[in-house]
Amino acid sequence: MPSRTKSCALCRKKRMRCDATVPECLMCVRFGRQCPGLTDGPLIVDMTKTARYGMQKRKARIPSTGIRAAAAARSIPNHTSVHRISQRGMMTEAFYERFLTYFTSKGEGKDIQNRLTWLHRLPLLSTDGTNDALVLALEATASAYCATDNISPALTRYAWDLYGKALQAHSRFVAQSRSREEVTIHMVSTSVLFSFFEAMQDTSANAYRSHIYGAAKMLEVTGPGQCTQGVLCQIFYHLRTQLAFVNLTGWGNERPVEVRRILHETLEYTRLPMFQRLMTHVTKLAEMLVMCENVDESGTILQSVDLASYLLVKTEVESLWNEYSSAAASSSEELSWCDSLSGTTQYRDSFTALTVAYFESARILLANIPLQFTTSFLDPDDHYTVIMEASQYLQTYDIGFAYMRMATPLLLVALYAPREKQREEAIRCFESWESRSLRGISALALGKINQRKAMNYSQEKKRISQSDLMAIMKT
Repeated sequence: MPSRTKSCALCRKKRMRCDATVPECLMCVRFGRQCPGLTDGPLIVDMTKTARYGMQKRKARIPSTGIRAAAAARSIPNHTSVHRISQRGMMTEAFYERFLTYFTSKGEGKDIQNRLTWLHRLPLLSTDGTNDALVLALEATASAYCATDNISPALTRYAWDLYGKALQAHSRFVAQSRSREEVTIHMVSTSVLFSFFEAMQDTSANAYRSHIYGAAKMLEVTGPGQCTQGVLCQIFYHLRTQLAFVNLTGWGNERPVEVRRILHETLEYTRLPMFQRLMTHVTKLAEMLVMCENVDESGTILQSVDLASYLLVKTEVESLWNEYSSAAASSSEELSWCDSLSGTTQYRDSFTALTVAYFESARILLANIPLQFTTSFLDPDDHYTVIMEASQYLQTYDIGFAYMRMATPLLLVALYAPREKQREEAIRCFESWESRSLRGISALALGKINQRKAMNYSQEKKRISQSDLMAIMKT
């Protein structure tokens, strides 16, 4: 008898179709189960006798065609409703498989220290019956994704209707939590899903920022018991990358997020992840840069950067990089290398590519913060090229969240790269998102880029006018 297709023990027990993915099959991931992995060797099951006996009993019980048709008519009173349920399931399935699957980058768990991913928990959270807003938010976001993917106006209207209902339900849960002083992982997950909806649909420029900040502010008052096996650790890591991006676009919030409180109280970190330490510096540098963009009519910076703070961050960034690269070297691992066949840059894993891109982002920020003295801290290394190489690598392997988290590095390339070719390449990345599933983020980035172009044009025009005036005065 031929061997059966490989499957994990849970799928085999529940008689579910298993895709035999290592180390965890997709069915276990979707239903939030701990996958035991595949069994070694072929599994041979002889069901000849049992199957023969079962077929004989089944033949004796098979009703006539008329009876079967009547039973089917009674069990399915409305064909449309069955189709609608099936369509909803298909949309959620597509959203999980083609978008949410990429929420976890390969290699991130070792640094973030989470034992369970959000993708594992979300199916259980959305079906435990404790938060209707989360269910509606998931359906709305899944519908929005499919509407964008299939360019369906009808499905878009359906998604927006669900989104409105989810917002109303979420506001009720938030109001109840204020009286009970209890914020759950369901509420945080709902806000994160809302941000995904806005990242795809772009209802307003402020909406995406509001949901990102809302989820982060909720984490400030979330108890440590809600961080089930590090799921909230993964969510906050994602939120910090988006907070930095929102700040750089000029849509930052006047109320800063209490990061230290979240890391040490909500998430109970005893050893901070490398990426979280790096993001602290990136956030600080982004705040410095945004502060320096506040100028008067003459172009004078209204508030200058403190030199001591600047030098401290610069030293700590390089110290952190030395620690990061030394840890890889001690494990006999390369962070990146050039593939001899394709000529492209390869990385240890997706999370390494993202981390390297953020180190380069910190260096770009350091090089572009204006200081009130003549000493230059410009680095001769081409950090912009490194970011574009990391972007190409992630674009090859991941299509969803990994690219969403690249928004900050790509925006810095589009704004500050010295070569026009580099700027245009980064801008094309954002333009390609307009017709895909990250339209909201693209709108924020392109809005900032166009604002920067207009400001540069105005300054250049003023400079030319002043030079012409000086020439006239000399004559």
